[in-house]
Order: sequence, then structure tokens, then C-alpha cells
Amino acid sequence: MRRAPVGVPFELEVDGLTIEVTRKRVKNVNFRVGADGVARMSVPPHLSNERVRELAQSRVDWFANHLGRVQAQPRRRPRDWETGESVWVWGEERHLVVERAQDGFGCSLGEGELRLRVPEGSTREGRALLAERWYACQLKERLRELLPVCEERVGCKATSITLRRMKTRWGSCTTRTGTIRINTALAECPPACLEMVVTHELCHLVEPSHNRRFHALMDLHFPGWRASQKWLDMHPPTR
Repeated sequence: MRRAPVGVPFELEVDGLTIEVTRKRVKNVNFRVGADGVARMSVPPHLSNERVRELAQSRVDWFANHLGRVQAQPRRRPRDWETGESVWVWGEERHLVVERAQDGFGCSLGEGELRLRVPEGSTREGRALLAERWYACQLKERLRELLPVCEERVGCKATSITLRRMKTRWGSCTTRTGTIRINTALAECPPACLEMVVTHELCHLVEPSHNRRFHALMDLHFPGWRASQKWLDMHPPTR
């Protein structure tokens, strides 16, 4: 099998398990199972296909265990963004109220509810976009205070922060440039989850891999990170 180019995923079959492998400019091999139920590996460009297969084989039981956990989680169907649905704002459940209006479109919080003002004839995609912009603003506002605190604690700074909706990740970073990306869906989660993800990505700027040193950094800078990680694992992003 020919080597796939850097950044282009390819599938590897090991003991009946399909693993998505991507060659990246990383020093170590990383294994993970996303909230979408996909097993993934990121490997250095120089690693041979034979070595990649050997490493995948060594983690088959690990992948199977984590895939079982993901598949056992209840799946939330995508919202229609209509009155009566439940939405979450910073970990608190809210009742969604949708109003058709002539102007003043957007979102606002009320007593136990999130009110969404939309134009007549709005589509599900249009309502989702309005809500997404509101969640992004909530996240940006909270990050303005949180980021400097986390940066001081970890002892490094991000060169830039990008907010965007991601299907399978709560955050990611590019260690080479110091850029961090944060999932806007974190504005639906308890505040500690946002702090954990920001700390997680900052720690990756110090240690790119999920090795012992990385976990020691997380334990040092955010001791309760495992509880927040568990909450996020049980509540995959939806929209």
C-alpha cells in the first residue's frame, strides 16, 4: 500500500476494526475515538505503513473499549429550532421559544427559556445560524476573561483563538503556530468544560502528545479535568 500524503486520511482495517489514519507533522502517534464513533490515529509522516499497522494492532482492545462506550451513549437528534425543544446554555436546560417577527432577529435569555426571534418563513438552517451566532458571542465574552487566567496558569500564550462549530472535537490546536480552535458548542456546556478545553489546548502547546507529561500538566493546572472530560464525552456536540 502506498503512503497517503500528509493531511489526507486513509482507512486501515485491523481485526475487523476500521481506523482512520492521518499523517501529520507530529512527533508521536496519537490514538482517539471521536464522539462520532470513529477510531482515529495521527502518525508522523516518516512512519511506514507496516509500523502503523503494528501500532494499530497493539491498540485494538483499547479502541474496542472506547468505541463501546461511545456507542452506548444516547444520541441526540439534531434540533429543528422550534418552540418546545430543550436547549442548553452554560450547562442549564432552557425551554426554547421561537417568535416570528419583522425585525430585531436574534436570541435572548428569559426566565428558564431561550427566546429566538426569526423572520417569517425562516428555515431550520436559518434559525440554527441565528442561534449559533448567539452562542459564539456568549463564548467570546466568557473567553475574554477566562483565557488570560488559563494562559497565566499554564505559562504560555496562544497566538490566536478561533471559534467555530466542530462536529467531533471540542477544541484543537496547531502547536507550530500556537493557534487554538474552540467549539462554539461549549457555550451549551457547564463553564468548567470550557475552562478544561482551553487548559487542554494550552497544555498541548507545551506538550503536543497525550503522554504522561501531558496528563501531569493537566493534573497540575486543572485537577478536576477528568470530570469535565467525562461530561463532554457523554454529551457529544449537536446542532
